This record gives sequence, C-alpha cells and structure tokens, in this order.
Amino acid sequence: MLSFLVRLILFAIAISVIRSVVSFVQRAFSGSRTPPRAVRGSPGAGTTMLQQDPVCGTYVAVDSSLKRVVNGRVLHFCSPECRDKYSA
Repeated sequence: MLSFLVRLILFAIAISVIRSVVSFVQRAFSGSRTPPRAVRGSPGAGTTMLQQDPVCGTYVAVDSSLKRVVNGRVLHFCSPECRDKYSA
C-alpha cells in the first residue's frame, strides 16, 4: 500500500513538471513577445494605448509619456533620463 502511494505521488509530480516544461516551451516559441498595444482598465475607463520607450524598452501609456518628434515620428519616453540618453 505504501509503495502505491509513493508511486502515485511521484506520478503527480512528474505530470506537474512535464506540464510546466511544455508551457515554458510554448511561451518560448510562440513568437509573440510584445504585450498588447492596448490595456483595458476598469469597466468604463476606456482604453490606454502603450508605446515602447526606444531607450530602455519600457512600455508607457501614450497619455503620460514624454514625447519627442524625430524625423517626423513621435517617440514616447518613460522618463527625462531616457529622453536625454536618446538625444546623446
């Protein structure tokens, strides 16, 4: 009886490990590494567009980002430090 319980527990652990590995591999090879461009907040709050900071890669809300126009393209920065690094 004890060996049956040990085998059952080991089987459950093995299944859990296999599921974790499969999930990791699926995420690694899905090819979708960018978050969605819009984030929905609370109901009725509307939609917030996100843009990636070209210096640090942080996604910032368009409404609250620091903006700079370069070659006719609007760039969004998360902080004055990132904006100044991009200028340098």
